[in-house]
Amino acid sequence: MKISACILTKDEEEKIEKCLQNIVPYVDEIVIVDGFSEDKTIEIARKYTDKIYQKEFSGSFAVERNYSIEKSTGDRVFIMAPDEVCEKSLLEKLRELANQNKYDAYSFLRKDVLPGGEVLDLPCDHPVIDVRLAKRDKMRYYGAIHERAIVFGKTKFIPEIIHHYRRYINQYPAEKAERFKKISETAKERDQGLNLSRSFLIRRGLKLIIQYFFNVFIGLKLYKKGIRGLLLSITYTIRFTFSGISKYKRYGQI
Repeated sequence: MKISACILTKDEEEKIEKCLQNIVPYVDEIVIVDGFSEDKTIEIARKYTDKIYQKEFSGSFAVERNYSIEKSTGDRVFIMAPDEVCEKSLLEKLRELANQNKYDAYSFLRKDVLPGGEVLDLPCDHPVIDVRLAKRDKMRYYGAIHERAIVFGKTKFIPEIIHHYRRYINQYPAEKAERFKKISETAKERDQGLNLSRSFLIRRGLKLIIQYFFNVFIGLKLYKKGIRGLLLSITYTIRFTFSGISKYKRYGQI
């Protein structure tokens, strides 16, 4: 199975090369959708791929993500950010996972790395689990901001790690926060990336909560800690639920 890595960029010269060096031996093509970077992002990216598409930002991260998937030619897509690096053990499993047909998508752990090098195991006070590898025709994104993967099929959690190298220590920098606020205020229905009903999103949300509990309780083997592990799994699931509700209400998406 052919694997296409899909990445969105905008002025990422400080991070992009580390990301591309990390994944290039393990994927068949790299698709980059760039928002007209003004630094050396494109110059660096051209050393690794010729599939670079520059376009004005649509006003929606979901639209951009979907565009990158549609420009790919692989049987599977692997979604990355330019400031992320995968652990080698994850990359070594990528081909095996891509060649399996039992599941339509796979999710992995994401851990944040602060500018000083500290790794946050619980970047949001709970384990962060993201869908990243999927059959090309089974996954698209929804949400103009804080876009999330919508998988039309079965997903399996693999407890391998993607490290996200943050450029800030606590909250978003003021400029980034203001940009997100502006996107949320101006986003139209078409900017959500998919035409999904409210009832679909509610059903999906409930399903994600249940999946999340089993991912941490079984996938992260918290069951081995007995009652303490069960209570910890419940706590993480509650934090996951309220974090998502808070974030999406703040940006007017629910």
